[in-house]
Formats: sequence, C-alpha cells, structure tokens
Amino acid sequence: MGEKEWELEELSDTQEKAGELPIEFLQDVELEFEAILGTTTCTVGELLRLAPGAIVELDRSTGEALDLYMEGRKFAKCEVLVMDEKFGVRITEILPPEGE
Repeated sequence: MGEKEWELEELSDTQEKAGELPIEFLQDVELEFEAILGTTTCTVGELLRLAPGAIVELDRSTGEALDLYMEGRKFAKCEVLVMDEKFGVRITEILPPEGE
C-alpha cells in the first residue's frame, strides 16, 4: 500500500493560538442530555416483584428541580414541562464546572 499524502489548510492568526477556535466550529457537535427525575435503591427481590402499575418512590419531592446531565456530567437544574403531549425541561440554573 502506498502512503497517502495529506494536505493541511493553513490556520489564520487567530486560530493558531491554542484553544481559540471560533464557537461556530462546535455548532454541529452532538451531545447527549439526560434529565434525572430522581433515584432510589432496592433489593433484587424488590426489583423482581415490580409489575406494571407498581409505584417506585424516588428521592425527590414534587416540584423539586431536576438535575440535567450532559455526557454524564451534571451541568444544570431544570423543571419539567409538558408541551404538545411531550415532556420537556426548562433550565432554571446553570451550575459552575466541577472543581470551581
């Protein structure tokens, strides 16, 4: 197999500086969001006894803000909305990055 030659475009002066790509560069990057309603723990026996219609109590109260995760990291608080028979969320608080 022959070696493939790659042509690289020259970067503009602003792009040459590390970490200074324009934000438009990221507009088509897809990220997964998750709204976590709440959590609970149970034994395997309790899990096996669950049936349609079973109620599982979670660690959140009605009206309490939900956690919004992006790629597995909590980044915001939100509240649940119903729009056109679909669930949605309204972001109520953006959290600072972890470690700050």
